[in-house]
Amino acid sequence: MTKKNKTRPTPGNRNSIWLEGWSNSGSYYLYMKEWPDEPEVKAQYKSGGGCCSCSFFVDFNQDYGLCTGKQSRHFLETIFEHFTCAAFKQRKYEDE
Repeated sequence: MTKKNKTRPTPGNRNSIWLEGWSNSGSYYLYMKEWPDEPEVKAQYKSGGGCCSCSFFVDFNQDYGLCTGKQSRHFLETIFEHFTCAAFKQRKYEDE
């Protein structure tokens, strides 16, 4: 029986476009652990404030997209549509 590696991945964007997956293992860690040191971000996530409804999210497909928010620490990362961050800005739609 092999032991699972329980160490935290080293954060860092791989500076390449990934259409199916995260470009930064540190961001993936935050998502999987539900932002353990950021209660405000976790609350935002729980209330539906995900990247898919953020002004700075450009979708690649049904699940992943690119963060284009220059003020976000996830700027130019490939991220999951249900991810979120402290720089989240609600997208406004034409009918609003």
